[in-house]
Amino acid sequence: MMFMKCNYLLFCLIFLSCTPIKKPTAEEIIKQSIDVYGWNQKEYRLVFDFRDYEYELIRKPSFYSYQRSTVKKGGRIRDLMNSNNSLKRYIDDEQIHLDDSIAKVYTNSLNSVLYFFQLPRPLLDPAVMASNIGKTRIENKDYWTLKVTFKEAGGGEDYQDEYRYWIDSKTYQVKYLAYNYLTDGGGTRFRVAENFRRLEGFLFQDYTNLKPESKFVSLDSLPKLYVQGKLKVVSQIKNQNIRVSKP
Repeated sequence: MMFMKCNYLLFCLIFLSCTPIKKPTAEEIIKQSIDVYGWNQKEYRLVFDFRDYEYELIRKPSFYSYQRSTVKKGGRIRDLMNSNNSLKRYIDDEQIHLDDSIAKVYTNSLNSVLYFFQLPRPLLDPAVMASNIGKTRIENKDYWTLKVTFKEAGGGEDYQDEYRYWIDSKTYQVKYLAYNYLTDGGGTRFRVAENFRRLEGFLFQDYTNLKPESKFVSLDSLPKLYVQGKLKVVSQIKNQNIRVSKP
């Protein structure tokens, strides 16, 4: 009887060791990460300072509002767009006319800042095509590696850009990201997340923005280049004075 039990236990161990562990889908990883960052909350108002502007993000079910404001030459300049209206510019609360080309520049700038600020939430946008291409080991930690491209419909002017996200396989925090972009001459960037902090149920982080010696390189080569010290710091992405409230 004891012999049969031992055989049974041995069979179970062999079976478990030979059974492949199911790799999570990109969507499963993204949803887990969104929960960790608190972006699954239904309604919120976030205000923060980035460089020369104060930004405001409001979300409610089926509604969002993006705004940035600054003071120049004694006047308050405010750019506002939401789910119902395209970008409008105000100076001291008086709307001014913008040529389409200028409005597009301001729209892209506002969208870009709030895209990175809300990561990983935007990775579930309908235009995103994400796939889990496996694990990458960076500085003795394992990260799920997500490849992200975009559909032309709904992907914006930058739909041809390609991204990588390295998400900690244990904490589901976005620690590294990289992208190849084509606008303004194009190039490759690699960002390292830092200064993680929690506030009112949200997890926020800043970034160091780096680039390789060559204008374009394979995104998958960037972690190795980073560890080897072969990337150059371009800028610091610091979101300051973050305030959270109800809309």
